[in-house]
Amino acid sequence: MQSPKLADNAPPPDRDTILSRFALHSRSEILSLLRAIMQRKLLVNLDLPGSRHIVVTSVIAVDASTNRLILDVARGDALNRELLSGKGAEFITQLDGVSISFATGPVSLVDYDKLPALSVAVPASLIRLQRREHFRVTLPIARPVKCIVPPQGDSDPEAIQTHIVDIGCGGVALMDPSGRLGTDTGRVLERCRLLLPELDPVITTLEIRNAAQIRRPNGAFQTRLGCRFIGLPNDAAAMLQRFVMKIERDRRNTL
Repeated sequence: MQSPKLADNAPPPDRDTILSRFALHSRSEILSLLRAIMQRKLLVNLDLPGSRHIVVTSVIAVDASTNRLILDVARGDALNRELLSGKGAEFITQLDGVSISFATGPVSLVDYDKLPALSVAVPASLIRLQRREHFRVTLPIARPVKCIVPPQGDSDPEAIQTHIVDIGCGGVALMDPSGRLGTDTGRVLERCRLLLPELDPVITTLEIRNAAQIRRPNGAFQTRLGCRFIGLPNDAAAMLQRFVMKIERDRRNTL
């Protein structure tokens, strides 16, 4: 068993750090990625800022000559009106386990092959992240977000309520006030439920990668567990990425 250590809960890098490390600026590579997304008919999420709505669409065409990316229209007039409001959206998809995202800028309505479609500019840069490279955001302490871990044996029949300290598409850090999960690294926790606000529960398998004892102001200790996701489906990963980006965007708007 690995001995627990006292540790500082250092904040994760913010999105600006990620942008500088993982932004792709090569036009030829950007066009190649967008064409691969189109050719594989991958689903794309358009995350609308300041809205709970997310548009699921796909790339119809990549027009390098006009520098435009053509997308299928949203299903519903209200969603299309939101998209055309001028605020833009966050383009998010997964290509071979790699997250591709960028801010679209203004969205316009066009005719493509005699049918309505959405048009955005081909981005000058985009973010390309392996899951292990995803940055994490710290969740507000005032509104704890729970992760429910199933019972760990016949001798411990009740589910364990933990609090999510930070989260990203690669994993989570959990605070276990009860100490019932222990500090053994390498343990696999199946069917854990992440109860993220305003989203359906995310059910996932977690592997404990590190453990530390955190001293609270009153002198008591809690166990902090750094966990990675195992076998997280692409749709759940995309949902988590949208959640992470929303938390980071909200944080930046309050600065």
